[in-house]
Amino acid sequence: MATEHIARLIQNMLSPRRGERMLFLTDYGSKPSTSRHSRDGLLLRWHTAASLLAEHTGFRVLPIVKYAEASSPNAELPPTAVTPDGGRIDDLPGFIASADIVIAMTEHSASAPLKNIAKKAAHLRVVSMPGVTAEMEPAMATDYSRIADRGARLLTVVQAATGFEVAFDGAGVPRNTRLFLDTRASNWSLDAGICRMAGDFINFPSGELFTPLYEAATPEGRSIHGDSQTKGIWPVHSYKDRKVAFLHVEHNRIVRVQGDSAEAMRIIEDIAQDERNANVAELGLGINDAARCAPGVPVLEAEKAGPHIAYGRSDHFGSTGSQAGKVAASTHRDIVYTRSTPITATIHAIYPNGNRLLIAERGKVVVV
Repeated sequence: MATEHIARLIQNMLSPRRGERMLFLTDYGSKPSTSRHSRDGLLLRWHTAASLLAEHTGFRVLPIVKYAEASSPNAELPPTAVTPDGGRIDDLPGFIASADIVIAMTEHSASAPLKNIAKKAAHLRVVSMPGVTAEMEPAMATDYSRIADRGARLLTVVQAATGFEVAFDGAGVPRNTRLFLDTRASNWSLDAGICRMAGDFINFPSGELFTPLYEAATPEGRSIHGDSQTKGIWPVHSYKDRKVAFLHVEHNRIVRVQGDSAEAMRIIEDIAQDERNANVAELGLGINDAARCAPGVPVLEAEKAGPHIAYGRSDHFGSTGSQAGKVAASTHRDIVYTRSTPITATIHAIYPNGNRLLIAERGKVVVV
């Protein structure tokens, strides 16, 4: 994507205003990688495009800030960071909060800690781009007005549902493997690629609706809804060894991990490090038709292509008045189920009157 196209994209997405401060944020690790090299080049092109745009608009682009890579997706940010000119930042969360716009191009997702910082800094808006590479540019350049229209129509359909039944299909997955997701306290959000108002937060490339599940994590929530009804079998494919792990879920928690795949071992380790990571955290519905979903495509883009379910922390999703999104775990990992993944998901929304509506069929959102 040419510099002028990136500048136009930044203008359309963020509409930066005179006097605002724009911060580009990234992480660094001990080992070089192809994806990191690609992202560093993309970061420099975006920083250059933003700087050229700033000359005409009057906002300020700050030096790029780098911090030490976190151990897992959506872990808390470290307190310190550095700038290319040798500068040191001793209070990274505070420095982030002092900006008006943050664009984070990172290896591991920083969406959860950034969203929580933004909750306390009412003026701040954030674009989180974990695992972003130049290959995602077609998904970035899609027609977001069309996604916004489709998302608004889908939002009216899913908001009224009290739960979702997910049926899984794929090699190694027994027939009638199902997971029920309790959304009685749902807090649906639409990410349609627009981040122009104070408090806005998007993942980019964008194009999804998502909600935390009802977790029964607070006394008030339990007094209203009782125990969470999320339960069933949740299969997870491991690309490393082509095996399937089966997560046994009761009351919105992973209570047993069945299997010896690489993914099974990682999930067991996540829960061993922090038992709150057993929380079933999110249901997402990707609606960006330009998004790719294939082996090797980062989750940031793949999750915009269809349904996805996450475990771990959900506190960055929950609003003040909702009884969903209350678990402050140490990681948040998304598992994607599209038409291009080894395991697909067919999803029906369940309504209070018992009616059912097909939302996604074999990994493709079909209701709108």
